[in-house]
Amino acid sequence: MKPYLCIDPGANGGWAYQMHGDGAFMQGSNDELADLCPTPDTTVVIEKVPAFVGPIPASASFKLGYSYGWIVGLWQGRGFKVVLVTPQEWQKTMGVGTKGKRTTTDWKNTLKREAQRRFPLVEKITLKTADAFCLLSHAQQFNL
Repeated sequence: MKPYLCIDPGANGGWAYQMHGDGAFMQGSNDELADLCPTPDTTVVIEKVPAFVGPIPASASFKLGYSYGWIVGLWQGRGFKVVLVTPQEWQKTMGVGTKGKRTTTDWKNTLKREAQRRFPLVEKITLKTADAFCLLSHAQQFNL
């Protein structure tokens, strides 16, 4: 199995890294990304941030865009293959429907449960890393 580093660039996002086929995983928060040293053949999969993110303050939108650009630039600048995936793409892969009228907390917990179900060998997937593990499942399924 090829290695993937999957990143949710949101303010409360995190990352999941599956090394070669040995079943070993790492996970963490985005403030640790610059120190991460994946193998050169790793594909970096990043959740694509839309230009318009809904009714949030401009300052929050700016921070999200800045973080997203920094993360994409970090990995492209290091020479890694970077694949951008929209939330709609990877969420469809999960087969858990859409957020709809659910609360954000309920929706995030649904994604966390699905990520834990798909990666039972990972001791504890957190709310911070759940989306990254969902991205990882998507990357594996479509061999990105």
